[in-house]
Amino acid sequence: MTIWKTFIEINKVIYDNIKPSDKIDRDLIRQTKRAMISVGLNIAEGYSRYHPKEKDQFLNIAIGSIQEVKACLLIIASLKPHAISSEFIEKLLDEIEILRRQIIAFKMNIQNKKQ
Repeated sequence: MTIWKTFIEINKVIYDNIKPSDKIDRDLIRQTKRAMISVGLNIAEGYSRYHPKEKDQFLNIAIGSIQEVKACLLIIASLKPHAISSEFIEKLLDEIEILRRQIIAFKMNIQNKKQ
């Protein structure tokens, strides 16, 4: 499943590279990681559901959590002096956008099968 592989890769990057420091609040880092885990858990739960409406609900929650991750990363990027390079954050946001689009495509595929 491409969506799952994309999630795993992004999650690993976040866990390996975004760490608390004197520039980044520990709670902000925890929230970023929790939101990213929520993305993966909702993808997994949505994928396992039989009824399309249930699948759609969990995938919508995953998309909401993606937006939360993006917001956290933008907050981290705004910290001065920059705690993490802007280029790194931009690349990560691009990868997260790919994941969001994969989830939307999966949702559309489910909806098309219903019809």
